[in-house]
Amino acid sequence: MCPTSGSRSSSAKEMELKLVEEIAILQRRLELMGMDGDCAYEHAISRLYQAMVEDRKQQLTALQITM
Repeated sequence: MCPTSGSRSSSAKEMELKLVEEIAILQRRLELMGMDGDCAYEHAISRLYQAMVEDRKQQLTALQITM
């Protein structure tokens, strides 16, 4: 086994954990904000956070496929 192969796997696992953590944080913030705000600013922030969650989920899926 190559010495770098273990570090790649470890690095991929670290990235996976980081993405899972970021998703959880963003989803928690979305829950705290709620979806019932009537302010355009609140709606914009909510959409931004939703887009960030989706982006992280796509990154996570791509990472898991390559592992």
